[in-house]
Amino acid sequence: MSTFPELPPAPSGEAFPPLPGEAAGIEERLRRSEERYRSLVAATAQIVWVANAQGLVEEDSPSWRAYTGQSFEEVLGLGWLEAVHPDDRPGTLHVWSQALASGGFYEIEYRIRRYDGVYRTFWVRGVPVREADGSIREWVGTCTDITDRKRLEDELVQTAYEATLRANQLEATFEAMTDAVFIFDCEGQILSVNAAARRFLSRVAPLPDKEMTIDDYLALLDLRDATGQPLPRDQWPSQRLLRGEVLADAPLSDLLLHLPSGCERRISVSGSPVRDDRGCVIGAVAIGRDVTERYLLERRTHEALEALLALAEALVEIPRDLAGSLPQQAGAPSAEADGSCTQQRHEITHRLARLICQVLNCHQVVILHLAPESEMLQLLAYAGDEGPGERWQHWLPGDCSTDPQLTLCFSPEAVAALRADRLLGQCVADGRVVPIEVGERYAAVIAPMLIDQQLIGLIRIQQAEREHEYSAEEMALVRAVARLAALVTEHERLLHERAEARANELALRESNRRMDEFLSIASHEFRTPLTTIKGNVQLARRHLQRLPLTAELREKLAIVQELLERTDRQTGLLTRLVRDLLESSRAQADRLVVQRRPENLLSIVRQTVSDLQSTATQRRIRLLVAGQELGLENEPAPIMVLADAESIGLVVTNYLTNAIKYSPRESPIEVSIEREACQARVSVRDQGPGLPLAEQRRIWERFYRVPGVQAQGSASPGLGLGLHICKTIIERHQGSVGVSSQPGAGSTFWFTLPLLTDAGEGADQR
Repeated sequence: MSTFPELPPAPSGEAFPPLPGEAAGIEERLRRSEERYRSLVAATAQIVWVANAQGLVEEDSPSWRAYTGQSFEEVLGLGWLEAVHPDDRPGTLHVWSQALASGGFYEIEYRIRRYDGVYRTFWVRGVPVREADGSIREWVGTCTDITDRKRLEDELVQTAYEATLRANQLEATFEAMTDAVFIFDCEGQILSVNAAARRFLSRVAPLPDKEMTIDDYLALLDLRDATGQPLPRDQWPSQRLLRGEVLADAPLSDLLLHLPSGCERRISVSGSPVRDDRGCVIGAVAIGRDVTERYLLERRTHEALEALLALAEALVEIPRDLAGSLPQQAGAPSAEADGSCTQQRHEITHRLARLICQVLNCHQVVILHLAPESEMLQLLAYAGDEGPGERWQHWLPGDCSTDPQLTLCFSPEAVAALRADRLLGQCVADGRVVPIEVGERYAAVIAPMLIDQQLIGLIRIQQAEREHEYSAEEMALVRAVARLAALVTEHERLLHERAEARANELALRESNRRMDEFLSIASHEFRTPLTTIKGNVQLARRHLQRLPLTAELREKLAIVQELLERTDRQTGLLTRLVRDLLESSRAQADRLVVQRRPENLLSIVRQTVSDLQSTATQRRIRLLVAGQELGLENEPAPIMVLADAESIGLVVTNYLTNAIKYSPRESPIEVSIEREACQARVSVRDQGPGLPLAEQRRIWERFYRVPGVQAQGSASPGLGLGLHICKTIIERHQGSVGVSSQPGAGSTFWFTLPLLTDAGEGADQR
């Protein structure tokens, strides 16, 4: 199969035989022509194919095979359809059959599988090659990859759709905006306005002519600045925008309009110029907002805030006065100081009530505190025209003469409204209390005092008139006063609690100091008799061993020997407990002294392990240095640190004692020493019960013992001081401690010390 069609036959008719030299020239031209066509096809990025008159492939198509990865045998006949996407095969075969039947052009689009399995879209075109008599001799076609073009076309369609959708959205947004929007060109001609602008113009001054410019329209209005002064023409918003300015917030953008009707409106104008791709101004967008009502509300609110500011300035000294008395109370708590604090607190709340009464210009103010647990209402302050001797509970609904409770004094609806930061209105006649709305008339209102959405008290505000209509601004002011009162009340309560907490803290510190002093003295006193007891027990054991005893007498004295051994063990345990108490009291009193000298950390750990191995002969303790077990025949290089040898030995002893105490008897214990950069690391690994993550943070605390973890055998659980002492000692050596553990998988306790080269030269450092 040839990729290229054969040349058409020579025209019919009489022909003269070519001369010998001329025949060779024709063959040479034919060869060159065929090479030229082959090069032309190779230069095009198309797949060329040839099929017979029946539409079957009989000749080879290298470009098809190179693209699809099919072999020549797989392409023959209709085998090339296997490289067409399964969804496109029926349509492809149908169009190919129609072209074969009609003898016309064959054009179709379908997807072809590339050699790597990726499908790409091709435009396939085939033309028939006819004989001289008009019959079809074969079909020649090309496959052109249009994947990128189709993707671009799809992207263009999608972009056009999104642009249309975006334009529709912008148009809807433009019409839905509540601010008046004006769009005009560089000549000031108004191009478009939105619905809000049309409503604004209908109220102010409708446009008499659609062709009017924005400046002509503004000339009909008496424009003034925010201070009421006439606005020069060059400062009109349209002029400034077309000069390239961007109009932002007030005060420069606030304008006053004196309408022909005589009324005055305040508007806020903002906007931005519209520029072309060269940066030239070709128009502008102006946004106007009628802020007349907002301005009037702000002015009324400003007047109310000035009154609140006076209240805040008067109250700012109250917490300061109370705070000034706290250190004295905390340092020397007494009944007299507590009475003074209580009296001052009452004075604060009464002054607060008087100020609220003054700010709100009301007849009476009652401030109540809500107990958090019992929800009992307690009187904090009272101010008003009526004397304080009158019972304050008289306005509470129901029978609340003694110990009024919130849920008994108010209905569930009223309680829910208070917790939701809503005001309650109260009638004078029947005492009915209901949530109040704007414009309702009530003789009094009850405002909740909230802190972090928690109800801590109430404020009742009584007006002089029997029924007072409450506006939205007045209700907002009442809520603001209630919040301010809640903050002040909570602040002075926290200050009072802080005074009590500081007094308790000082008392606790003094108690701990005396306890540490007692433990230190007791530990010193215990060490002498313990040393004597331990020495006498050891002497008694030696005397028993030296006595010339018969077998019968030795058997009788075996019980005495066992009792002496038990006494020796218990004496050693008691000695360790006394030592821990003494070291702990020294650490708490900051009197723990460490004498740091150049020491070989390896020697300290080896000696400590040897001492413990001699007392715990049934336990196997492995000593590893840099991952290799240390034996008698090898001696690693020294690991020099600045350390107090006795203190570091105590840390290793405590680690090993815990490992022996809390791990099974048959499990080995590993002690590892490694160099890590500029520090040495010592770790003790056991196969005990392990520790949860929460407990790993607390085991270093003083007197803390992990709940639920039992010592193996008859070992004593200890006082919970060992790890605390270890942490203190290592930190005095500029090191750190830690533990790696998982429940059921054992624990690894470790500590690090700076190497001598990094710890600094010298000795006797504390």
